[in-house]
Amino acid sequence: MGIKRFRTHYEEFELDLTPLLAIIMKLVPVLVISSSFLQLTQIETDLPQVVKQQIENQKLNPEKMAQIKILVDDSKSLSVIVTKGDATDTSKIPANGASLNLAGLNAKLVEIKKKNPEVFKIELAPNDAMSYSEVVTILDGSRKSSTNDEFTFVDPKTGKEVKTDFLFPEVVFNNIFQ
Repeated sequence: MGIKRFRTHYEEFELDLTPLLAIIMKLVPVLVISSSFLQLTQIETDLPQVVKQQIENQKLNPEKMAQIKILVDDSKSLSVIVTKGDATDTSKIPANGASLNLAGLNAKLVEIKKKNPEVFKIELAPNDAMSYSEVVTILDGSRKSSTNDEFTFVDPKTGKEVKTDFLFPEVVFNNIFQ
């Protein structure tokens, strides 16, 4: 009797990748579109390099800098609170009828900037009833002076005085999780 050996035959098989590619082609646009909605956390703006460096210094040493907060109440009155160390200065800017007093806000921010030229960040706490256009108007008014004033601060790297026309280009929304 002889031993019968089994031969294993390797059959060729074809892997059909068409359904997998169809799924990938349908998912890619969905992922691309949804990822664009996830990146709305920051709006990048072009600033001079010295101002960018000063903003980074302010982020590294926030306790040394003045903290500036703008609060908007239901009557469209603005409160500007400046905290530096233990001292707190609060200024109230009344509304112009039923609208915001943007000229008064800009004048107050220019006054604050002259006292604190190294600060480039403010916190904004709008109320729930404010429209989007009013928030954008406050953002625009806090970015530059309406009278084109220039402010001088010392560049920490070179030690030289630098002039800029920016008031507060970095705005942080304070009450978005309420």
